[in-house]
Amino acid sequence: MDYATLTSLNPSEFEDAAGGYKTVGDMAGQAKDDVENRIIASVRKTTDGQSVLEGHAADAAVTQLRKLATNFHYTQVECALITTALNSLAYELRAAKDKLDAAVEDAEAQKFTVGPDGSVSYPAAGDKVDGKVPEGGTVTGSAKGKPTNQPIDPTGDANDAADALERQAANIHPNPNFGRAVAIANRIAQAVYDATQADEKWAPKLRTLKADDDLSVAAEDWIDAKKDTREVRSGAKEYLGEIKPPPKDGDPKSNADWWKGLSEQEKADYISMHPDSVGNLNGLPADVRDEANRAIFEEKRAEYQTQYKNIPEEPKPKYVSSGRAMRYSDEWLEWRQKYEGRRAHLKSALEGMKAIQKRFDRTGEGGLPEAYLLRFDPNDDGRVVLANGNPDTADHTAL
Repeated sequence: MDYATLTSLNPSEFEDAAGGYKTVGDMAGQAKDDVENRIIASVRKTTDGQSVLEGHAADAAVTQLRKLATNFHYTQVECALITTALNSLAYELRAAKDKLDAAVEDAEAQKFTVGPDGSVSYPAAGDKVDGKVPEGGTVTGSAKGKPTNQPIDPTGDANDAADALERQAANIHPNPNFGRAVAIANRIAQAVYDATQADEKWAPKLRTLKADDDLSVAAEDWIDAKKDTREVRSGAKEYLGEIKPPPKDGDPKSNADWWKGLSEQEKADYISMHPDSVGNLNGLPADVRDEANRAIFEEKRAEYQTQYKNIPEEPKPKYVSSGRAMRYSDEWLEWRQKYEGRRAHLKSALEGMKAIQKRFDRTGEGGLPEAYLLRFDPNDDGRVVLANGNPDTADHTAL
């Protein structure tokens, strides 16, 4: 990115695009809920103990509807990531643009001229030398090499030396405008550098936030979504740092107060970037916790399915003869040491997730209400909290 590009840049265009993706994500989330809790439930609804729709056709329809709901859910998750990424890009570009505008404004106030390449021209000024006022000139700035909102150099040696040389040059220059022009030119160069860094950081990240060109959301897609979350969260530290985190060890009331104090966009960003935190916060709305935990559920299930599939099969033969006796083969003992415990854990966890999914799928059967996943942590002794119906609106709560 160059000076001319940054001058004409409008960061709000990226925020507008983020808003568009948020709208699509919200629509996808609503469509997912409608398919799961209204359309599928209506297929499963019973009258006098009998399903309204029965037979293989009904089962096939429900299967396809569940796939459609999964597509909507994946769209919702990815759109949330794109929204956060675009807002973070806009945040960083606006910071750079504000620095540039401030530098240009200071240049104009001192009657300097900023060229189309970002150079700064200054007029003649100072005490006469050999009967002449020192002439004006043009200087080009240089950036520090890192965005100004990050540490520049742990040792400080290189930048300190450059700063010292600039100060020395300014002090001995006969034109007092020289030093001020150099300082402004450096600010312009730094602003352009910061904007370039933001563009170069986010362009490849945004390019990866896209799904395969098909209608099937596979385990690999959810694993990619989890990776995408880590990438966006890492890149958006500055932007996300503006969002107040939840209270440490907060009680339900303080958690609820924290949530109410966030803007709608901050809520959306926090859910997409920290679903594990949001999902376990007592005091937050049940639908919010359910949304966060379902994303974790899909990603963790995909991760475990892939790991389980990649475990090598038990080597054969399991037993070999040793004289008159039989013993385990060395290959099987090595396999057991490496994989048996892990395979058992994965199998148990996947069975538990299968049971959770089965409860989701039964919504509507015999009037069974929607399930809300209020806690999901397979790494914490498999703790799961499922609510039958929304506990925030129920007269009586059953978990």
